[in-house]
Amino acid sequence: MRSSYFVLAAALAAGSLHAQTPLGGYADAFETRAGARTPDIRYEVRVDTAGNRLAVVMRIDRAPDTLRIAIPRWAPGAYRVVEFASRLRNVVIRTADGERQIADSGLAAGSMWPGRGQLPFRVTGDSVEIRYEIVCDTAPNNRAFLASSGALLDGPATYLYLPGQTLAPARVRFEVPRSWRIVTGLVPTADSAAFFAPSYEVLIDSPVLMGDRRSLALRRLTVDGVVHRAAWWRRPGAAAFDTAAFVAPIPAIVEQTKRIFGWLPYREYTFLFIDGVGGGLEHLNSTTIGTPAAEFAQYPRAHVAVAAHEYFHHWNVKRIRPIALGPFDYQRITRSRSLWLSEGVTDYFANAIVRRAALVTEEEARDALAASMQDYLANPANGKLSPERSSFTAWDPPAVNRGYSLSYYLSGSLLGEILDVRLRSQHENSGGMDALMRRLRDRYAGARGFTDADIVREAGAVCGCDMRPFFARYVGGEGSLPLDDLASALGWRLVVERSPATDRDGQPVADRRIGVTPYGGAGSAGGPLGGALKLSIADPTSAWGRAGLASGDTVLAVNGEPVSSPAVFRSVIGRLAIGDSVTIRVRRGDERSYVVHLTGYERVRAHLEELPTLTAQQQRARERWLHGDREER
Repeated sequence: MRSSYFVLAAALAAGSLHAQTPLGGYADAFETRAGARTPDIRYEVRVDTAGNRLAVVMRIDRAPDTLRIAIPRWAPGAYRVVEFASRLRNVVIRTADGERQIADSGLAAGSMWPGRGQLPFRVTGDSVEIRYEIVCDTAPNNRAFLASSGALLDGPATYLYLPGQTLAPARVRFEVPRSWRIVTGLVPTADSAAFFAPSYEVLIDSPVLMGDRRSLALRRLTVDGVVHRAAWWRRPGAAAFDTAAFVAPIPAIVEQTKRIFGWLPYREYTFLFIDGVGGGLEHLNSTTIGTPAAEFAQYPRAHVAVAAHEYFHHWNVKRIRPIALGPFDYQRITRSRSLWLSEGVTDYFANAIVRRAALVTEEEARDALAASMQDYLANPANGKLSPERSSFTAWDPPAVNRGYSLSYYLSGSLLGEILDVRLRSQHENSGGMDALMRRLRDRYAGARGFTDADIVREAGAVCGCDMRPFFARYVGGEGSLPLDDLASALGWRLVVERSPATDRDGQPVADRRIGVTPYGGAGSAGGPLGGALKLSIADPTSAWGRAGLASGDTVLAVNGEPVSSPAVFRSVIGRLAIGDSVTIRVRRGDERSYVVHLTGYERVRAHLEELPTLTAQQQRARERWLHGDREER
């Protein structure tokens, strides 16, 4: 039974190896791939710092006889509907017959004009010009903003497109203040303000960071003969930090990732850092990362984990992707059961890369793993929500899972740790998770992508065992992850303590485990800019959940007083004690009020203790965990 399973797996895998043949003929190497009637699309983007807008002109030559125009409703990597059309203003279409203005609501209603079910717009002549404006955020974040000294342009929020023509090449030119420089992964031209994209897909996956030379710094680094750029934009008056220490970890991150995959498959790669909020977002040959400069001033390595995570996405997601994640329909959400692998396992590798690059100490790495275990064990969704279910419902409010929410980042990261041990159970030198990612790249990084069954099959090939029971229980099923086994394999004992939550004086504290999710940039879970705040409740069995409140509820008032900001909400909640009652008015379809009676709650603490004696196998496993396989790739 087992032998026939692996013969079949090998046969199926061999058939997909052709997906890695990079070129089928000399013409495949041409940068511009277009037919005689492929539209010639050019954008001009003028940055208006005074008006806080982008003024865009989209010119289409060889235009089709009829057309629709659209703007994405979401951005790859964010897994959240954003409705970028809500930022569009003054859309005007000009043809040989004259001009036609589209009401702001015309696109916002469905992100496409004419809408679905309506006849497309008939074009007179061979050319179309579309002018429009985009209202920008002013608060710096890792997605998109416009300030007096710089800007970050997010592709899906900036460029209209022609449905059905997303593979057409595009050119874009930026009109910016004279003192500004431009940094992007787009193909440069002889004009420093003009760039080329071989398709719309590439265009919108190439963010553009710009700013004056006092605010936007740029450093070039060469790793394995390939140019890497680190650019960072700082707010005026921001805290100074050691730029050499800030840049130093990047080559180490690149080198360790190259050890996993063997080579660097890009012309160049750009790290775009913004002095602002937002975390990180992966792109085709770049990443945008938001971290306040004040954090760098206190801790020069504040960015290394997120930088490693987003950089690893160059392989995992951008090349090694689930079938569902491409080609995209930017008007419809795209669900996948494998975000635990695409995002969570990327977190696993980010931690592994940081360890292998010696950017953390062994104690820091151990404590970080223990903290992840603690977060998992403290989450009441542990044992109730599978990683596949968490992945598939990423677009949905927690109500679809009975109020429970388990991060596929967290569960996927721990699964990566556990799988690395399991995949070496038959042969220590199997390569573990590194080998699994290489197999997925070699077999599924072409046009097809992988299925859930492909992951299981390739994991079995690495292990030399049947991995189907493991995946059925811990990935597709709701079984609690075997964290004790993981700790033991690495030479530790997992110690878990559950006790009433107390303050520094040992007094019980009220259950204040409720928060609000503010707007944090395009793609934020907090809703639209200027919108009301939304509740975030991690535990539906808490006092807040028992009262009837749920994550995603729009907060209107607390004890009759409007809530104007997260700070106001935190201030009110922070004063509550056990025995207090508070009335929260929310909107969930209609408006309703809930009275919450504050109680105490149980707190989970976890740490890893060194075993008295480590076996030779445990010592080797710990060494691999810290430094990776010693063989050079």
